[in-house]
Amino acid sequence: MIRRLITPLSIIAVLAGSCTMRLVADEPIMNMMPRWSGGWGYQFVHEYRHESDLLLGGAKKHPGFTEDVHLLHMQGVYTWDKSIRLTAKLPYVLDARREMPDGLGGKKTEYDNGIGDLTLALPLKKYFNLDGRSGSWTFKPLLQVPLAGDDDYEVYDNEWGHGLGLGYEFETARFLFSVHAGGMFFHENEPFESHSSLDLGYNFFAWDTNGTLMWETDFHYEDNGSETLSAGPALYWNLNDTAHLKFEWKHDFYDRQGILDHGNGSTFKFGIGFVF
Repeated sequence: MIRRLITPLSIIAVLAGSCTMRLVADEPIMNMMPRWSGGWGYQFVHEYRHESDLLLGGAKKHPGFTEDVHLLHMQGVYTWDKSIRLTAKLPYVLDARREMPDGLGGKKTEYDNGIGDLTLALPLKKYFNLDGRSGSWTFKPLLQVPLAGDDDYEVYDNEWGHGLGLGYEFETARFLFSVHAGGMFFHENEPFESHSSLDLGYNFFAWDTNGTLMWETDFHYEDNGSETLSAGPALYWNLNDTAHLKFEWKHDFYDRQGILDHGNGSTFKFGIGFVF
């Protein structure tokens, strides 16, 4: 029961690029575990995103020019101490396609697949346990290692980057609250990115298991003028303290692109993780 009470839930962190559907938000395993020395785990997350228009600013420069991206995220975590851990996230583009102007008044379709950029993080946590409430503060240095290709259409940047995330989260027996903000600088031509989130949830207990129903809200900003506000429901389910599931769906309620890029999208993710 102590393990469940100190669980901070649903930090959505630093790296959601305007044309890259990166899952960097949740730390393995679903931000939940391990919270003990020598703990480790891994998870797989399938992500699908559909964007319905090609935007410039807030205007539909080319309405109906779509982008569809399927990703598989492979992630792992090792915990030296409950306050010190290392995480690694390696995405793989299963299939990506986008429609772009062909310069002749029509459209052309571009494709991408293959490995994405590796993201390493060192989340440092300070836990607290108060009367009826427990949680943590998070300080998280980040490093992006370029592994993707360098074609005209690449879902990932293929650039070195470094960043920092800060977070605060707590939960009671029934409710949770999580807020996070962070930024990423790149070494070449990619713009600075920042990402902030606010997550609210309700913990439930049923059939000898437990989980959380959440409403997650994200705001992504780039210094080229891109801004996206997305939100939606999520379900986390702790099956047996070893296996964990998470489903989430988000919709872009506000989308502005500082350069010609796709937007007005929705994202669905399904993840399964294991912790030991």
